[in-house]
Amino acid sequence: MIFISGKKKEPNVVLRDSNIIINRMNHPSCVTEFIRCVNLAIKRKKTALNIICKCERKSIFPDACLPISALIQNYQTIHGVDFNIISNDDMYLKQCHFESPIESTSEKIQEYYKNPFDKIFAYSKDGNIGQVGDLVQAYIDRVSKVDLCEEGVLAGLIWCINEVMDNVLVHSKENTGYVMAQYHKKKKVLAICVYDCGIGIFESLSSGKHKPATEVDALTMAIQEGVGDGKGQGNGLYGLYQIVNENGGKLTITSGKSSIMLRDGLLRKFNNGLLVADGHAGTIVDFQLDLSKKIDIQSALKTLNGFDGFDIRIDDMWQDDDWLKYDVYENCSGTGTRLAGEELRNDVLNIIRKMKAPMVLDFASVKACSSSFIDEFIAKLMVEMGPLEFNKTFKIINMNDFVAHVCERSIFMRMHQSWQELVENTKDVE
Repeated sequence: MIFISGKKKEPNVVLRDSNIIINRMNHPSCVTEFIRCVNLAIKRKKTALNIICKCERKSIFPDACLPISALIQNYQTIHGVDFNIISNDDMYLKQCHFESPIESTSEKIQEYYKNPFDKIFAYSKDGNIGQVGDLVQAYIDRVSKVDLCEEGVLAGLIWCINEVMDNVLVHSKENTGYVMAQYHKKKKVLAICVYDCGIGIFESLSSGKHKPATEVDALTMAIQEGVGDGKGQGNGLYGLYQIVNENGGKLTITSGKSSIMLRDGLLRKFNNGLLVADGHAGTIVDFQLDLSKKIDIQSALKTLNGFDGFDIRIDDMWQDDDWLKYDVYENCSGTGTRLAGEELRNDVLNIIRKMKAPMVLDFASVKACSSSFIDEFIAKLMVEMGPLEFNKTFKIINMNDFVAHVCERSIFMRMHQSWQELVENTKDVE
């Protein structure tokens, strides 16, 4: 018999005396382990705990990071536990506001509007009436700029984020919900997690006409059409499930001690979770969508007569002549870098792909720009589309002489480079 020695893998979360050591936050099971550790500490009469986060950046995902952050707030409120958080990854966890989630006031949403990813937001019934819509708009606007999205993805995201966040306020009997989004550029995947410490899906459905026998039954019923507690149409989680499945994405719903997971079109069920306290079953909804995979919204939501994916930012762009007017300065994060130019190119392509309408690019407030910005935005756009298609789709207005000169030079150089590459490729074939 051969024995292979090696370093034993540390558990995700472990309790040692008054210290809860978190080694990873990259899976829903980390949340269960965290609850087990805190409950055990409370049982041992320890109400002052150190949370020592040893997580590397690559092992921090919303499906665990968000619920654990929110649970820290819940244990303080429900059980009076005091936490002292110590982190070796002070940059990312501080960026997330792990220790103290961002209150979703109008001012705070505006502050983080241009980059709401990797942030933990707390929103509530007592907050401004439009906070869910404002956060959704911030997420959608950012997604539109970070990458090209296949048809139906943005509309699908609008449905999913809206419905899941709104469920907290309508059904949980909890005042506060939490949300976090994380974008994985290499995989072109957007991960979003929403959490509340409310009554849970089983209790919510039991108060209506549907009477699930178990928590797992409640979860599987909740993703069916028209199933709810009577306070809504009962289609929120149904639509979420349909859209994620259509996209080939991932979905995990945990409520109380039970979970369901959608992976590769297959639904798995688990019932090995733990509770924070009686009456606080809680609900975690985590989903991941692939921006490179088309979503047929009409097919996914066909029994609901589809969904138009209303986007107030785009709606405000419509002109009387059925063109869209895009204010370059208002939508940019700057005019000096390639990254800023790439974001605008992605954004306008996502908008015209979704709306199937031509667009006016208004440079009125752009006083100056770098050649790299205009090359990434306009010159690459023209080369990718071709001059004829570009001129049919876009009009450029109010560009001052300096910006026009930089733009013309960038287009000339980009077109020249494109032709040179074409000639070289032709020689290689011959």
